Amino acid sequence: GTIGFVAFCSFYAAGGGKSGFIRSLAVNYSGMVWAFFAALTAGWLASVSGISGFWASVITTVPFSAVVVWQGRFWLLSFIPGGFLGMTLFFACGMNWTVTLLGFLAGNCVGIISEYGGQKLSEATTKRDGY
Repeated sequence: GTIGFVAFCSFYAAGGGKSGFIRSLAVNYSGMVWAFFAALTAGWLASVSGISGFWASVITTVPFSAVVVWQGRFWLLSFIPGGFLGMTLFFACGMNWTVTLLGFLAGNCVGIISEYGGQKLSEATTKRDGY
């Protein structure tokens, strides 16, 4: 579904290959974790302050989004857009851990498989002189 396709795109945007697979999947998963903590914090803020859940979510999304940017300083999590994809799709799936975790794994695996298949297709259709 949607998560798999977005993860597939994330794999290529992170550079593809083994490195892209590792970075994409790690940062997608980290985005899910930050989304979970943002939701917990929003629930807490709404309950102690009396503001609506909507405004509590708006307020708490900002610092957790900043954390996604901050973690980009580390190689494993350096594909910052992948963290936001993880946050977005975790929220969009109703914070369903199983669906989101498996969707990201499947999509990144499809990326590896399609990259390999594309390389083999290119080799099979390339003439010996390189054209």
